[in-house]
Amino acid sequence: MPLVRAEDRCLSLVNPVREATYKYIANDFPYWYNVGLAKKETNCRWIKSLDGHGSVGYFQLTPKFLDTYLKPLFPDYTKEYSKDHFYAFAYYLKSLINKCPVKKLWVVYQMYNGGNWVLNECKKAGIWEWEKCKNQCKRGMVCVWKTNEGCKQYRSACDINYMYSVKVYQFGQAYKTKPDAYFYW
Repeated sequence: MPLVRAEDRCLSLVNPVREATYKYIANDFPYWYNVGLAKKETNCRWIKSLDGHGSVGYFQLTPKFLDTYLKPLFPDYTKEYSKDHFYAFAYYLKSLINKCPVKKLWVVYQMYNGGNWVLNECKKAGIWEWEKCKNQCKRGMVCVWKTNEGCKQYRSACDINYMYSVKVYQFGQAYKTKPDAYFYW
């Protein structure tokens, strides 16, 4: 198990992430990957994104797309220091788990980051293996840093999305407390 440094700000998220994960997903779900997701998204800081969509919080939930789904159940999910943010994240992730046609977490985390594209790519590949699915990816470039003056940085949507699940896995290892009860790869 990798060492976690005492100054790691993600340590303060472990308990609320674990609580929300166990409450809305399952008691045996590897919550450490959700901590890894927060580390990937924001380095475990509460931020409002520069993505042009107004994503907020540790998990970069996007009210523009999720308000109608999350706001009725978790009215304070966009407010800093609210448990609703953790609950809304876990509830939304559970919906993706339920929607995912295979029991591989890398697919779920890519759905979280990039929508259903990964499902189509894996169907084209004919197999649910990360590398084979990535080889089917034909997405374009996306703006990852938008300002009032326009886009400052573009990146390949394929690279972003396929490296996302890798980073969530890698970052999650530092917070792992027991063997995985779910398949990641």
